[in-house]
Amino acid sequence: MLETVAALREQGFQADIVAQPGSELHRRARSAQIPVTAIPIRFDAAPWTLAKLVRHFRRTGTTAVWANLTKDLKAASVAGRLAGVRTIFGSRESDFPLKSKLYYRWYFNSLATGLLVNSEATRRTVLASAPWLRTDRVHLLYKGIDTDRFRPSPKRYATPVVGFVGQLIERKGIRDLMEAWTIIDSEARSDHPVLRLAGEGPLREEILAWRDTLARPAGVELAGFVEKVETFHQGLSMLLMPSLSEGFGLAAAEASACGIPVIATATSSLPEIVIHEKTGLLVPPRDPVTLAGAVRTLLNDPGLGHRLGLNGRARIVTEFSRDRTLERLLELTGGIAMSPQEGRQP
Repeated sequence: MLETVAALREQGFQADIVAQPGSELHRRARSAQIPVTAIPIRFDAAPWTLAKLVRHFRRTGTTAVWANLTKDLKAASVAGRLAGVRTIFGSRESDFPLKSKLYYRWYFNSLATGLLVNSEATRRTVLASAPWLRTDRVHLLYKGIDTDRFRPSPKRYATPVVGFVGQLIERKGIRDLMEAWTIIDSEARSDHPVLRLAGEGPLREEILAWRDTLARPAGVELAGFVEKVETFHQGLSMLLMPSLSEGFGLAAAEASACGIPVIATATSSLPEIVIHEKTGLLVPPRDPVTLAGAVRTLLNDPGLGHRLGLNGRARIVTEFSRDRTLERLLELTGGIAMSPQEGRQP
């Protein structure tokens, strides 16, 4: 969300952020000198929240609102209607069903003018779970990758580095990753690889305990939260994404943009990003043996990994660039018809 607003402003459009006071988004927006207004959104239809949002939308001349979470939409859609905002989008970021609640039908069918989904997989899940939702109100908007920031590095590393980026939670396939790495760790190799994990989450302590059981515990590195994730990707030989479900699979797209081959599960949106044996390798979910085999394939054939990485980079530039996503967003909000110099609010 922050990067999208920054990119819109770079193109001359007026765009700003409403965030929870003291939140990470609020802090980062202020640090980046992006206009941000702190409005607490905690209670559905709280009159004081609605009044603040209506006043903000009218003062800034807002023509479109993009609500990141459903609880944000509950307030923003009502306030947007009261303020005369012409386009109000909710957002669905995960491949999870939409709850079948009466008031959801009101928000998504009557108050919001549309719903943005970040993959075809998310679209299918949303529509299957909400037959009451009109299909023409659901719009695909892939996450855009800044391919100038995420780009290949000319450096080459002697030791193969296998990476993971994401929350350390069960949905990300962490336990399957650990089981697959136990297989790799037990093999006799002249080039013992390193497993490097970026991210935080409740499974961290379990990972630390598992690491102590390995023949080469020093070969597993926990990097914690990584600010410059592009530098992390550039130091990898391959990225693993053994997720059980994904909304978009941002890490896979960012790694591909860096020319890194991706091994991902054939689930949710990941096959939309990773093309099997062209930009990476796809394996079944919950199959650590096959996952280990895919890692072994790329370890044994660095040339294959290099070719997959080059193809992946080319595909991200063509299909998932930030400019392509911004064009789509402006098309959906009507901003494409406006000249950026007008300073209109997209």
